[in-house]
Amino acid sequence: MTTRILVALLVAASLSAQTPSPVTRVVGTYCSGCHNGRVEPSTARLTPLDSAHIAANPELWSRAERHLRAGTMPPVGAARPDRRTYEEVIAAIERELDKPEPAAETSQAIATRLATLLWNDAPDAPLRKAAQRDQLRDPAVLERQVRRMLADSRSEAFVSRFFFPWLQLDKLGNSDPDKRFFPDYDPSLRESLRRETELFLLSQLRDDRDPVELWTANYSFLNEQLAKHYGIPNVTGSQLRRVTLPTPERAGLLGQGSILMVTSRHQHGVDAAYTSPATRGKWVLMHFLGVPPPTTFPNAQPVSPDLPITGQTRRLPASPCANCHRNFFPLGYALENFDPLGRWRTQDQAGPVDASAALVDGTPTNGPVELRNGLLQRPDAFRTTIAERLLVYAAGGSFAANSGTPETLAAARRILRDKNQTRWSTLIAGVVRTKLPTSE
Repeated sequence: MTTRILVALLVAASLSAQTPSPVTRVVGTYCSGCHNGRVEPSTARLTPLDSAHIAANPELWSRAERHLRAGTMPPVGAARPDRRTYEEVIAAIERELDKPEPAAETSQAIATRLATLLWNDAPDAPLRKAAQRDQLRDPAVLERQVRRMLADSRSEAFVSRFFFPWLQLDKLGNSDPDKRFFPDYDPSLRESLRRETELFLLSQLRDDRDPVELWTANYSFLNEQLAKHYGIPNVTGSQLRRVTLPTPERAGLLGQGSILMVTSRHQHGVDAAYTSPATRGKWVLMHFLGVPPPTTFPNAQPVSPDLPITGQTRRLPASPCANCHRNFFPLGYALENFDPLGRWRTQDQAGPVDASAALVDGTPTNGPVELRNGLLQRPDAFRTTIAERLLVYAAGGSFAANSGTPETLAAARRILRDKNQTRWSTLIAGVVRTKLPTSE
């Protein structure tokens, strides 16, 4: 019996050694054609993916993991593995990159981090009391504190200091639409759009929703000015109030004028009346899918400032332009029914709006509803993105980087892995409990 067991173990070990890992199989089948150190589709040679030494190159493989989770690799037109294979490869990379969890923060440190994160202030008496009793390392107690503090008016600091810079809404004040193209524009509209998004974010936080609902919620905060701007009837008065949206096109952040305005061109006399599929596509790529946009190609063919940009980009030559652009421009094409001020349109200056596109995996889209549905096939990409951004912010890091470090990615995985259902309270509690070795 002992001899038989020994032989069986030796045979199993031999077969295991001969069976390539899921990462090796996928790299060999789908990735090595480009990631071979020789192909140069842009200005930079693609780094070879050495699946035998994942842990030795955490920067490269963390980047690969983000792309795989977002479904943005392999690129458009290339053969792709099925969803189950994606999940197997991501899990295999995670196992290689995971490190021992660092020691938990003390209750005193958690209290300080939480108060700074949500209020930009010192802990108040209830939070200090919980810390003195060493209760904040209990997840249930900590999550109750998070919900209490989000209900406080001081949590508006969290929206203004975290969400607005992250979503790039701190640049909304730079948008100055040209009256020649938008004669009805009033600067008060910009303030109403800003306040709409602020109230929407606060409501999501205080209702303790799943973060993914930032993209799906069927309500917003409107007054008469905004309702007319959006073409929504039966809203009167100057006070912003919660309104259920009558159609799905405006659901979530992608339907809000603040986002649509800050991702458009508003330079007087230069592309001043046009949307930018590149800017909108990159915004979705970074803020939902959590992957950086490709490097800009040098000496790129300029577009004419006298014509809508989108039609020109659709006609760019395949090489060197469209082969790269088609990996993220469609994210912006799908939003073309929204003009530079976020109004709904069916015509632009060149004729009927064309919002048709296809995601990297080939999923066809035509407009914001289908774009959103396509993105929501990858909810874990956004949950990981928001967890990383919160970790960076809590550690005092900068939003200049498009994605986190291997350490923040590993920490985000730990926070999300332990929760069957992610809510803002569980996510924020996980962030302030997490001790990172360094900040960005």
